[in-house]
Amino acid sequence: MDLTYWYLFPLGIVIAILSMSAGISGANFWIPIYLFFIDLDTKIVFWMALLTMIFGFGSGVIRNTIQGTVNWYLVKQYLIPTVPAAVIGSLLTSYVNDKVLIFIFGSFILIYGTYQLIVSLTSQKAPIKHQRVFWELGFLAGFLKGLIATGLGKLIVPGMWNHEKIEHPSQVIGSAVVIIFIVDIVAALTRMNPVFVHGLIENRTMIVNVLIFVLPSVVIGGQIGPRVIRDADAKHLKIFISMVLIFVSILMFSRLLA
Repeated sequence: MDLTYWYLFPLGIVIAILSMSAGISGANFWIPIYLFFIDLDTKIVFWMALLTMIFGFGSGVIRNTIQGTVNWYLVKQYLIPTVPAAVIGSLLTSYVNDKVLIFIFGSFILIYGTYQLIVSLTSQKAPIKHQRVFWELGFLAGFLKGLIATGLGKLIVPGMWNHEKIEHPSQVIGSAVVIIFIVDIVAALTRMNPVFVHGLIENRTMIVNVLIFVLPSVVIGGQIGPRVIRDADAKHLKIFISMVLIFVSILMFSRLLA
């Protein structure tokens, strides 16, 4: 066993806990880590982030299902627009320049992180319950997930937060985890064209050396994260995640300028 990437094991547990407890894609953290520390093609890095999340969020799906923090009605409703949109986004990745993908990724998480931070610090309004399913946001979220491996949880979670069928904030996160897991599988499989598969085969040794530490770590973190959200303060968690995302976006832009 090559121990070069051993540090990804403890790091992966932390990332999975953050992702599971906030209901956002682990790609926000894995993509910059893979880009900075693993010498692989950008498109392979995005695919590896999707594969990593499949294992981590799959573990989270099991934990959330067991503890009853999944609203299956909302899961079904949001899968309708997100799945076909993810297919479209994934198919387009073959035609988009690597630097453009990184720029879109960094810009999106910077805008989202800044917006969420401002809202969390200034909003004093009492939440209003609603019955809406935001299909238009779901379609955009699925498209971004297919294109840049992130954006799904960030766009659908706010609309789910005050839905009248939600009894506890943990159900929002648990439902988002299930949706992200399913759409991740769709996005990862759609990218598997012959040229891309050839690139995976050529880099199989390094990919295996990385994933052998990453995949077990996200499975472990996927079991811990859903327990954290049951007792966490939602507002404080949003503020923390927003600040982390802004920091990650700065790292991504520095990668473009390097």
